[in-house]
Amino acid sequence: MKKVLLVSEYLNPPYDEGIKKTVYNLFLNLDKQYDLKVICRFGFEKDNIFIVDENSLFFSNKIKRFIKDFGPDSLIYFPFQSSTFASYLRLKILSNYCGRSAKSTFIALQPKPLKKWERLLVNFIKPKVGLTPSPTLHRFWNDMNIENDLIPLLTNLEVFKPNSSKSDKLKLREKYEIPSDAFVISHMGHLNEGRNLRTLIPLQKSDNQIVVVASSSTPIDAIGQNNLKNALIESGIIIINRFIDNIQEIYHLSDIYIFPVQGENSSIGMPLSVLEARACGTPVVSTNYGSLDYFLGDDNHGIRYSKPEDFVATVDMFKKKMNFDSNKTKVSELNELFYRIVQEKL
Repeated sequence: MKKVLLVSEYLNPPYDEGIKKTVYNLFLNLDKQYDLKVICRFGFEKDNIFIVDENSLFFSNKIKRFIKDFGPDSLIYFPFQSSTFASYLRLKILSNYCGRSAKSTFIALQPKPLKKWERLLVNFIKPKVGLTPSPTLHRFWNDMNIENDLIPLLTNLEVFKPNSSKSDKLKLREKYEIPSDAFVISHMGHLNEGRNLRTLIPLQKSDNQIVVVASSSTPIDAIGQNNLKNALIESGIIIINRFIDNIQEIYHLSDIYIFPVQGENSSIGMPLSVLEARACGTPVVSTNYGSLDYFLGDDNHGIRYSKPEDFVATVDMFKKKMNFDSNKTKVSELNELFYRIVQEKL
């Protein structure tokens, strides 16, 4: 059986944002198919998970011995910092520990700005293979002559699936204290200015009820968090600022899911919440962000792309034309594509 080493920072719950969910779902799949070992800084107790408390670059004799003893055929490095210069350095160190015969794959979900001297040095420490959902990072790697592919992200289809009935939607609204007769538009993610959440205020004022579920992974000192939160609440937007075990219930009680982010480094290259919403059969209004349109298109009429200044008009159009099968989606096909691409690189 092929030996695969997965290295990342976090494998511990809660799995409440895109990178953590993707790493965890990748771990579950690899663990079923390969002789897998994991190195992480935060994880849970399992025989093949090695939790380390080492320096920031993984420059460590303990880690080196662990990798040498395992002798992996393939290395997957999946940094939470994404494609920073330090991430390229870590991958180079880990690749040297693995030996020349091991294949190394770098999975990065966001582009990160590099200084001119860092870009020059990346030429000498660049990965053998890169995988990303970010078109911007994909183009950068092409410019650097790094073998790479665009990949979609994984969605847990055992959890995220269509709601069974309208009565269940009403029960969920009662559970979360959401008005039963409102047209509910939800959003999940970090509560900071980079998420462009102020663009949801006009929607709230246009006969809709906006519900924002703030990620528990949002840093306490997130940019503008307190002022933003107050502005949203004052407009009438409901903020759920706690971890929700069954987050699929928020998609199920919603009439539409909205993704307003525009800043390139304010979200991962393919927003996982959009995939989860569509897997639940919830229509989506989104900015044309990252590789969403590339992989999903209009997803059988279930997604409409819009500039934030047009959100009100776009939602109104959706309200008038919702006589389609919103449960029909390409999300399961994207799961298959993700695994196929990863396995081709191992």
